[in-house]
Amino acid sequence: MAELITTQNAIPVTAKASSGVSFTRGLRGALASDGTYALAGIGVSGTIFADTPTDSAGGYFLGAAINGSVTVPAVASEAVAVGDAAYSAASGKCSKTSTNAVLLGVWKQAASADGVVGIIELAK
Repeated sequence: MAELITTQNAIPVTAKASSGVSFTRGLRGALASDGTYALAGIGVSGTIFADTPTDSAGGYFLGAAINGSVTVPAVASEAVAVGDAAYSAASGKCSKTSTNAVLLGVWKQAASADGVVGIIELAK
């Protein structure tokens, strides 16, 4: 059975990935100085979650602007359970580990392993 993952109450954004960068659904992006989006690092909350993959490296994608009280798809960097705190992780992913990370919200749909998409309700 396919997963049903939706973005709720989010502000839709059309975005362009930085040169050589590809986004898949659920990765976090940070706005670069040239107006494109790079994958957000572990200590950065980012400004967007990808809703669709880029058409190519450096290509365009649809995303959800990060603001409070929205649910977004998020790629996990480890297994997470519903109710775990959601933190930033390397390479645009999210985790339940707080070391050197930024609190993003709460996991509302579990993810069984690294690379699996779950759902996060972002903190207000």
